[in-house]
Amino acid sequence: MSMKITETTRAATAFKIGAVSRITNIPVDTLRIWERRYSVVEPIRSNNADRLYQRGDINRLTLLKMLVDRGHSIGSIANLSNVELVERLDLHDENNSRIKNNQTSRKNKSGSRVVVIGDVLSLQLSHHQSDNELFTIDGLYNTEEEFYKSNDDKPIDILVVEYPTVQEEQISEIDQLYKQSGAKNIILVYGFTNSAAKRLLSSSRYHLVPAPVTVEHLRTEINQLSEHPQTKTQITQLTSIESPAPRRHYTNKELIQLSSLSSTIKCECPQHLSTLILKLVQFEIYSEQCENRGLKDAELHAQLGKMTGHARAIMEEALTEVVKAEGLKV
Repeated sequence: MSMKITETTRAATAFKIGAVSRITNIPVDTLRIWERRYSVVEPIRSNNADRLYQRGDINRLTLLKMLVDRGHSIGSIANLSNVELVERLDLHDENNSRIKNNQTSRKNKSGSRVVVIGDVLSLQLSHHQSDNELFTIDGLYNTEEEFYKSNDDKPIDILVVEYPTVQEEQISEIDQLYKQSGAKNIILVYGFTNSAAKRLLSSSRYHLVPAPVTVEHLRTEINQLSEHPQTKTQITQLTSIESPAPRRHYTNKELIQLSSLSSTIKCECPQHLSTLILKLVQFEIYSEQCENRGLKDAELHAQLGKMTGHARAIMEEALTEVVKAEGLKV
């Protein structure tokens, strides 16, 4: 019984062979041959007998593909561990200047500062040298958690984020990452998406790049964005009203502080915006309470709560712009 539960849990975050082929740029037939002859990975099977791959499988396949592209035969590296594969890549690239994760790389006077988040992309880029004067990659992170823990507060010109799949409900998460990073522009590398999410993404000012993407292709996209930067979009416009509202950006205490600060400056916008946000927060709470009472119109109150939450997020963005413009501290 425990085995079935484990496999069910793993399957929920797995990818079919077609998706893996697209992400790693390895043909489906080649994947099957590598598995059958060399057992390079061991995908689980769905109830329909479909191969299902985990993120760890994708990372290993990416390592193998990079070494094969450098002239190694699959038979000579198939039995190596991931650590040994990385060592082999390091040895192959020892004469190149490699980008180190969580470290500052090459410096130049004119380049845009680029930060990359994504396990496959960071793996690829860590073994490629670039003498491009238009940009410098100053940070490679496998996950968003690594990026947040780095406490990187330097200005970011271009944020590159990799998502194997993008669902509608994930867009608010990407929006939040974009906002908190402070990046001027964002490149979203995505594998698959549904029609609803694609509709939202296509109407945004995200610079979209479908996977698979080679390092050379990504450099071209970064070059173009460096030469012709986009105006940072108001990210809340990208979020569907049906998706969960973003988390609060300001606490009640901070809003009260900002409201009191407004008396010491000419602009009274902090006071007005803080008051509006507090009112919206109160209505969010009210809607949640009505929903939890099991009233007949609970669904309506749930929808009202979401809509109010999105309105509150927009006002929080407005307040943030005022805070920056006035040089206020909270």
